[in-house]
Formats: sequence, structure tokens, C-alpha cells
Amino acid sequence: MHLLTQKFLSTSGEKVQTTSTTTREKSESVTFRINSKLLKNLRREAVQKDISTNTLVNKLIKDHLNWHSNAAKAGFISVRRPFVSKIIKYLPEQEIVSLAEYVAKTTNKDSILLMKNEYTIKSALDFLESWIKLSGYPYRHEGTNNGQNKHSYVIQHDMGMKASLYLASLYQFLFDELGQNKTIEFDKTEHTLAFTIDITTS
Repeated sequence: MHLLTQKFLSTSGEKVQTTSTTTREKSESVTFRINSKLLKNLRREAVQKDISTNTLVNKLIKDHLNWHSNAAKAGFISVRRPFVSKIIKYLPEQEIVSLAEYVAKTTNKDSILLMKNEYTIKSALDFLESWIKLSGYPYRHEGTNNGQNKHSYVIQHDMGMKASLYLASLYQFLFDELGQNKTIEFDKTEHTLAFTIDITTS
């Protein structure tokens, strides 16, 4: 089991990329036959989310390929948030840090390789963002490429201070293993974890 488990942030998450150019992904037209009841439910969900059915279907396919198709193989299971927050609440802080170190050193590399096909700081951040999105946590990610390659994250988990400590420790061990040995300041609260990482190569 991996313990990678609204108030102020968008419930669907938000990614802001500061760059000078944008690229449009190539798309193709394809025809599928879909069960009428399923299609009706898709259209209803699209209306509720104020997006087109086409956009919703593309998102579902992307989520499946980026996460669901390999998540179970990578050791992820679905666990209710109150269960995790209740358990972690009773652990001493040092035990939480030790748990994060164990998970980071025994599973992170294999999981990221399986999900992203490479083990780099970029694939690790992509993996992190995929997990945040699919966990349903409101979040914000801002990236800049103006001579620096900084990524700032705010993750609203609503699971208590010890959950913030666990996630901060987990990410720090991951970044250290990937050669990002700079001191990263993690801003921890009862509800959110925020941090900025500079992956500029010298």
C-alpha cells in the first residue's frame, strides 16, 4: 500500500505554465460505438462539469493511460481519506518520517518507471501531478521557464499536519535520490502542503 493518498483551490486542480510559446497537441477523428445508457451518463457529467462530451472523453482516456492502466501494478490501492488521516494521526513524527523514507527508497523508483517509463526529475514531477489529480485533491501547479525551471505546488489534502509531514518527507527523499539535493522549503499546514523546486541544470 502506498500512502500517497475545498475550500480555497479549484476542485479539479490547476496548472499554470509560464512560457513564451505553446504547442497544440495533434488529434485524430475516430468512431466508437458506445452503449446508449453510458453515453447519456457521459453527456450528463459533461454538462455538470461545464465541458464538452469530447473533452470529457479525452480526459477519461488520458487518465486511464497516464494512471489507471498501471496503478494497481505499481502497488496503488483505493483507501478512504478519513481512514488514512485517522491512522497517521496516532503515529509519532519520527515514525512518519521513517515510513516516508521506507516508501521512497523501496517503491518510488519502480513505480515511476512503470508509470512513466523513465526515472528522472521530470518524470517524477509528472508522476506526482498525475497522482494529485487522480486522488481528487484541489491543487495548483505553477511552472516557469525563464532561464530557470522552477515548479511550485500547493496541494490541499485536508488530512492534518502529520499528513503534510509525511508527504513533505516522501517528496524530499524522492528529490534527494534524483540528485536534487538543494534544500526545499515545505510549507505545511493542517490542510495543505506547498513547496517550490528548481530543476534548472547547471
